[in-house]
Amino acid sequence: MKNLVVAALIFVALFGQLLAQYQDEVMVTKAREAIKNFNITTADSAYKAAMKAAPDEERYNEIQVEWGVLEQINVRLTDGSRAMGRNEYAEAYKKYEEAIAQMDASPLDIWGRFKGESYYSMGMVHFRQEQPIEAANKFRNAMQYDTSEDKYGKAIEMVRNKHYTEGHKFLRRKDYESARLEYEKAVAVDPAFASGYYQLAYIAKRDGNLKAAEGFYLEAVTSDGTHYKAWYGLGNLYSEMGNNAKAIESLKTSISINPNYEKAYYVIGKVYESQKSNSLAISNLKKAIEVDKKYSKAYELLAKIYFDQEKYDTTIALLRGLTGSTVSYKTAYHLAQAYNAKGNHSAALTAASTSLAKARKKNWAPAQIEKGDALKGLGRNKEAIASYRLAMKDARWKSTAEHLINEIMKG
Repeated sequence: MKNLVVAALIFVALFGQLLAQYQDEVMVTKAREAIKNFNITTADSAYKAAMKAAPDEERYNEIQVEWGVLEQINVRLTDGSRAMGRNEYAEAYKKYEEAIAQMDASPLDIWGRFKGESYYSMGMVHFRQEQPIEAANKFRNAMQYDTSEDKYGKAIEMVRNKHYTEGHKFLRRKDYESARLEYEKAVAVDPAFASGYYQLAYIAKRDGNLKAAEGFYLEAVTSDGTHYKAWYGLGNLYSEMGNNAKAIESLKTSISINPNYEKAYYVIGKVYESQKSNSLAISNLKKAIEVDKKYSKAYELLAKIYFDQEKYDTTIALLRGLTGSTVSYKTAYHLAQAYNAKGNHSAALTAASTSLAKARKKNWAPAQIEKGDALKGLGRNKEAIASYRLAMKDARWKSTAEHLINEIMKG
């Protein structure tokens, strides 16, 4: 028994010596893992413990050199942060570059998160100096070295959104050129930013550059296939360019993404109406009104189709209950047309007068004609002639108005 105890003590002593012999390696491994996790304090403590446990001077010096690299990198990062706080951007940038160069020179592949933070800090230097593209590039570099850190992606969004918001400010002031420049910066920072391309398409279309507008809309839907407003914009553009097949295809895509987007229903209805596909036009316009019961444009076009089909009662039923802003100069005009066609001239006069009151041109010729017809139907010929004469000021309606005046004069 005594021999067993002695043997056990000898084993423990030898095992302790063995552990002590390799303790430096254990602590160096711990330090390197801490560096991988961007834990400077733990890494520093582990290196110091490893140096204490070093079995000889050679091993001590070896560990000290490795620890010294961490110290130098940490000093440069700290100096860079201090320089940033003093707005000394050139100095800060230099320190971050030096830190990265030192990491690149290290034979150890443990500096990923340190590099990520360094590139992120360099990006913030660019951001502070109003250099959005350069800032975004550095943030993207940071993402390559540390994919687990979400602040790098958020930083790109921050830069992108800053310019996108600035673009909106200029757009509200109708400074379209400045808005365009800001939106261009937004998509340069984030080349997959669909909303930025959508705004650029709007400006290009406004400037009459339809080809450029088409390209921007296509960029938007390629970047984000669910951007229903971009699909709508593309469809609306194609309809204006006379490419009805592509217009319908794009508008249907917009509707498939957002079944409650009334504007897409309206434009597709307009395309079908231009093709004389009235049943399809009517069903889409009805859907637009179902989604938005105050959508005056849909009422206008639907009323025109009904009137052209001589469905006067249907036109009246559609329009007579409209109130507020839904009563546009065109809805009131179509209502006047239908009432005159049905012989209800008193109601037609009211509707025509409403149309003229709402029209930008106070003597809008079509409504003046309907007003004249209503007055004529009420036996107020002198007033009817006065309305027709006002309509004559529009060259497009001059011959019609003259004919109506001549009929009264003959009668």
